[in-house]
Amino acid sequence: MTIKIKFKKSEIFANLLLNFAGLCIGCIMIFHNHTVASGKSLMIKVIVFAALTALIFNLLVYMRRFIKSLNNVAALEIDDSGICSNISKQKSLGWNEISYCTIKSVQMSSGRHSKILVYSYDPSLSMTIDTDVLDIDKNELLDILNQKNDLNR
Repeated sequence: MTIKIKFKKSEIFANLLLNFAGLCIGCIMIFHNHTVASGKSLMIKVIVFAALTALIFNLLVYMRRFIKSLNNVAALEIDDSGICSNISKQKSLGWNEISYCTIKSVQMSSGRHSKILVYSYDPSLSMTIDTDVLDIDKNELLDILNQKNDLNR
């Protein structure tokens, strides 16, 4: 039996809007000299340009996720062979490679974010699942992963 978990479109769309708004504000700050203090104009423009670069990268990441969600690509697929994550880059991990799964909450400036860490016997194969963009409760997903992992050991 395969469990397909979809992207949470509302979360992705909200991130797209916020990134786009930040991009617009940053462009206005760079191209309108009267909004920038005259003495420190170059330093502020460099900082704003760096922030714009980060926003563009983040916007591209969320655009890819939004396109995947529109194409009905499952964000996460769980079956008898293992886990396949399509959240960012496609990554698969078999049950025989998984040691255990746990939840980690990370405090960031944009709020508290939850991630499920899938630990592998080989640390280079471990996987991080961003639960904020998934259309499932993090605790429910952790229960499913632990049940599947226990069954397939």
